[in-house]
Amino acid sequence: MEIEELKAIWQQYDSRLDHLEKLNKKLILETLTKKPQKKLNWMKYRSLYTLIILPTVPIIALHDYWKIENIDLKFVIGCFFTLSVCIYLCYVEFKSYMALKGVDLSNDSIIESARKVSVFKSIVINRQKSILMTSPILLAGILLICWKGFHFDSYTIMFMLCLCLFSLTKSIILFKRYKEKIDKLHKEILDLNESIE
Repeated sequence: MEIEELKAIWQQYDSRLDHLEKLNKKLILETLTKKPQKKLNWMKYRSLYTLIILPTVPIIALHDYWKIENIDLKFVIGCFFTLSVCIYLCYVEFKSYMALKGVDLSNDSIIESARKVSVFKSIVINRQKSILMTSPILLAGILLICWKGFHFDSYTIMFMLCLCLFSLTKSIILFKRYKEKIDKLHKEILDLNESIE
């Protein structure tokens, strides 16, 4: 009888120990995922913010040119270029947001989360490659919309060239920083796997 009682007590403590071990792993995982989760939330916010700002800024910035007397073939072509680029960029940002929304550090496996972050990274890299094409199209669209408001002299042309070069340079620098943040997030997620095991 004593051996049976000892076995029962031993099994009870063994099940409690297993439960505590699972609880401990869960708490460690929750603690370790806080930092990557904050970065994910920031990137989601950034994608949503960009998705809202992209169509809003051209409308507000160019509101002085939305007049009936400005409508001609150049204006229509400019609107087409600007609208096309805005729709494309909104589509890419929406795709980025959905890729980030799919990352669930608490429920997905770490490898699955890392894979989803890699998909997001590839979307961002493809967007950056397309900037070399979309930026000149957007600039041409804005130029055509504002055609009647520009006085083309050497100062205006130099200013526009400098503005274009500045915006391209800035977007390349910002892309490199953003890519580094994504790489760091990806590494932190993979490091979670090592920490848990």
